[in-house]
This record gives sequence, C-alpha cells and structure tokens, in this order.
Amino acid sequence: MEKLMHRLSQNNIRAFKARDRQEAREIALSLIPPGALVGMGNSLTLRETGIYDSLVTGGYSLINQFETGISPGENLRRRKQGMLADVYFTGANAITMSGELVNIDGKGNRTAAMMFGPDRVVVVAGRNKIVEDVEKAWDRLREYTAPALAKKLGRATPCARSGVCTDCNSPERICRCYTVIRGQMPADRDRITVILVDEDFGI
Repeated sequence: MEKLMHRLSQNNIRAFKARDRQEAREIALSLIPPGALVGMGNSLTLRETGIYDSLVTGGYSLINQFETGISPGENLRRRKQGMLADVYFTGANAITMSGELVNIDGKGNRTAAMMFGPDRVVVVAGRNKIVEDVEKAWDRLREYTAPALAKKLGRATPCARSGVCTDCNSPERICRCYTVIRGQMPADRDRITVILVDEDFGI
C-alpha cells in the first residue's frame, strides 16, 4: 500500500491509508468542506464502510439518487446533478500498482464524474481492488467483478449464470463504459483522492 500511495502521488492523485472501515469513514467525512454539495456513485464499498449511511444521515447537502420511492426521471436528474457536486464519493473496480484507476460502468455517470465535473472526487477502495497492472485489472473485472455484480443485481445476463464475462449483447448488460484514469494534469493535482483501506470491501 505504501508503494501504491507513492505511485498515486506521482500521478497527481492524493492518497490516504486507512486501517479499517472506521478510519476510512473518518477520513472520508473529513474531506467534506462545510456547506459542500455532495454527490455519490453506486458503490458497495461505500455501503460496507458505513460512508453511505453517514452521508445520508449526517446532515450533509446530499444529492441522493438512491432515495427510496423517487421516479426514474428524478433518479436521472439527480445523477446529472451529481456531476456538478463539490465533492463526489465513489468506489473503484480496480487500482493498479502503477496508480491507475480502472472502472466499468452501466450508464457512465459514475465514471464520467470521476474524470470531470465535481470539484473533488473521493475514491474509497479495499485492498482487494489492488492489482498488478491494467491487464490484470481487466481480468479481474471480466472474471469476477462484472459477473458477481450482475448476479447480485439479479440481472439476466450470461455472466450472472456462468460467472464469466462473454462480452454479451444482453439488454441487461451492466458493463457498457470502460475507463482507465492514468493520472491527472498537474493543474488538477489532488482533485482525486484515494482512500486505501487495509480490509476487503466491495466486489
């Protein structure tokens, strides 16, 4: 983790190390300036670390696209609004030892916000998301992440049944956007902050 934090810094990405979910949550919440508008992408890691619950119940000015009972139209409006948040929280599908953030997405709002839009992006990732390189990241996404997530969401995709990506054309396919963030421009240094947690979280 220390080596990875150094590489992230070289890529103009700020990094913190957290011992456990409690410390990760404390670091994450400390990065929200008073009065900031907060957005978030769908992330099992945010839920498992308790960050999601803290954002919902902590009195923050939160754009909550996951609020129960909202219409699909309101959900989409909030996803778009999240692109203009002061601080945006999300997880990562994989992080390479060279400090690259590798992700898949369905609609693309989460990955788009990571690349451009919100003033600050906070990425929370367990140690299980760390891989050697981009090739290993794609292997992880195809052989584990996408199939496991499709199954968890109850999607009728070939990977949800077989456990292996077949690059399908299913209408319920969840992996439609693929991104690699290799770093940031020097002028954008520390716009993205990564919190590496020394526990396993997410898929």
